[in-house]
Amino acid sequence: MTSWFENLKSIVNRYEPSDDPHALPRAAAALLLEMSVTDEGGEQVEMAIVHEAIGKAFGISPEEREDLLHEAHDARRQAVSTYDLTKDLRAGLDADQRAELVEWLWEVAFADARLDMHEEHLVRRVADLLHVPHSEFIRRKLLVKERVEQRRSG
Repeated sequence: MTSWFENLKSIVNRYEPSDDPHALPRAAAALLLEMSVTDEGGEQVEMAIVHEAIGKAFGISPEEREDLLHEAHDARRQAVSTYDLTKDLRAGLDADQRAELVEWLWEVAFADARLDMHEEHLVRRVADLLHVPHSEFIRRKLLVKERVEQRRSG
């Protein structure tokens, strides 16, 4: 599920100034963080998934990860709309990579084993802004939901 993050690393310098190699990963992290604060309860579980995603995807050390997530928190707070967080990602990712990001958003949404209507709305809005087809939006939701149910029963 992290292949799109690998591609992010290879295209960062094409879309962002060379002095900011974490611009696209920060935007992706800001979206994941936005999802983690969308509902009440479960923040620790959701944040653990955000940390795991950023660490695995970029091979970022815990110290660097904290810095990146701090910057992503700031970016999330400063963004006027979700569009601000998605515009560079839409330009910098191909269709499969954008769908992978939607899948990560579902992972965070389902982290607390329940789906809040605000979480689903946010994933839908981000998927629309990233031009992820509705069929792929639903397919990724069902994949994550099945994984969550398997973890809970197993």
